[in-house]
Amino acid sequence: MATPISPNAKSSSLFFFDARTCKEWLKAIPLTSVAQSQQKILDALRMLNADVNFQPVERLTSMELMREKVSFLLSAQRIRYVGKSLPLSSGDLAAWNVSITLLTEMESGYRRCYQDAQGDGRELSVHASLIIQRVIRYIGLGMLMAGFIYRRFDNSIWMRLHLQWIEAETRDLTSVRVKDSVGTADGYSSISQAYIAVLLGQLANIYELGPREIDFTDAVLKRFTHKVSIVRPGETKLPADTFLAVDLLADEGASFCSSQTSGEHLRVLEVYELSRSLRRRIKKLAAGEDPATMDLPTGWGTPEAMQQLSRLHNRWCEPSSSRPVASIPAEHNAIVAFGIPEIHFFLSGDFFEQPDVKRELSRQEISDIAMFGRVSEATIRARYAEFNYGSETWAVIDESRSQLRLIRPTNSSRSLAIGRLVGVRVTSTTDSSKNSNDFYLCVVRGLVEETPNQFTVTLTMLPGKPEATSVRSSDNKSRSATYIQGFRLPPMDALGIPETLVIPANLVPRGRGVDIFHPEHGSPKQVNIVDFIDRGVDFDRVTIAG
Repeated sequence: MATPISPNAKSSSLFFFDARTCKEWLKAIPLTSVAQSQQKILDALRMLNADVNFQPVERLTSMELMREKVSFLLSAQRIRYVGKSLPLSSGDLAAWNVSITLLTEMESGYRRCYQDAQGDGRELSVHASLIIQRVIRYIGLGMLMAGFIYRRFDNSIWMRLHLQWIEAETRDLTSVRVKDSVGTADGYSSISQAYIAVLLGQLANIYELGPREIDFTDAVLKRFTHKVSIVRPGETKLPADTFLAVDLLADEGASFCSSQTSGEHLRVLEVYELSRSLRRRIKKLAAGEDPATMDLPTGWGTPEAMQQLSRLHNRWCEPSSSRPVASIPAEHNAIVAFGIPEIHFFLSGDFFEQPDVKRELSRQEISDIAMFGRVSEATIRARYAEFNYGSETWAVIDESRSQLRLIRPTNSSRSLAIGRLVGVRVTSTTDSSKNSNDFYLCVVRGLVEETPNQFTVTLTMLPGKPEATSVRSSDNKSRSATYIQGFRLPPMDALGIPETLVIPANLVPRGRGVDIFHPEHGSPKQVNIVDFIDRGVDFDRVTIAG
């Protein structure tokens, strides 16, 4: 039983004592420092959640006021992690800890409101659906915040989520529409939509997504979760051998299971309408239609958007789709190099130089030639040291078709990010033929921090044997325009894969020209960028014509 509250009792909070003073206090918080503002709101939330004298209606109104500010601050704070490599610096990790704690306190605050609605604050009972929807949203945001830095969250969080659904279902609140200017595209949501968004968001596997892909997935969820419904197994209208379901008594999210599976604790996600909407858009994208005309996120090229939408359809609507079976390889280790300049060095076997300009020898090189008739190995090693190119040996966990899973050693100096370009040469202690100098281009497609500072890394190999080349933008025709490192991936006609270039990120926009220097031709060849196949953190993979 809640402690009786006097109508005239004032809060003991050091920050505010009702919704009006809360609003005034929030307006006074400067936004010049996101981290400091988050800490101030976190301190206030802790006081509010511990304050037994706060009037129930005033508490809920204050929570709603803080929700808007917290959403803005979390969006601003999230920018801190965009483009950041892992492991995080101590400062970034401290900021992340404040953000995750802030979300936990927001969840606790709404749970306190729900307690009030069941006790002496029964005037809140009409807002029960809104309160439960908010709790579910903050549980989901906590999961998402862990995913931003590719860290596992405690599986017990799933039961916290499922219990909220059970409570809402028991009270027949799941479909009640509530205002939600933060988590939806049209400003309205429901407990069902919030719950589905969490289930599908986690099913999309954030550990394989970069910041842009996370935003794309979030935008799709905001637009299309209303096309998914949750029913009991016997109530589904669509016959199928398998279906997407969630076990309300399990510490896990949604997964595909056999139609033979049943139980009072099972709920089925009917995704037929979602599948039809996504497939219709994928078909239009394949025909070359602009994503912006189909209620899809802007700023995405047609092939990119089709790739992302196809991936989401695969994760959410295709139970028969399975990943290639991984196997333990004979190769125990992989030599890895990071970034275009370093990979170019190992692939070509020499330093990059302007292809149309003869480099002047250094004073030491001239001295070596005069004395020994050649550049000494000591001088060559000293020049190598200037560039600081190096590689690391990582252990191979398993491999499947065009994919490797490696373990980043805890003492590694290399940072990681989804979408980063990696050069890989797999070695074997038993097969000498594997110890070649063949480096292949791979992209970091999955990251999970299993234990502090130790990451499992999933790499996908780009198709084709890469050729080191020199590229530059064709827009700059001056003699001073310099070349930079790039790679050519030859066409694979049998697989229908065209010739592509791998160039530094944002070198040229779609439709513009790139000069490729071929030493055997003695002059550059100009090609035009047709479209982007991959847009990574430090590279673009493009199709070309010309």
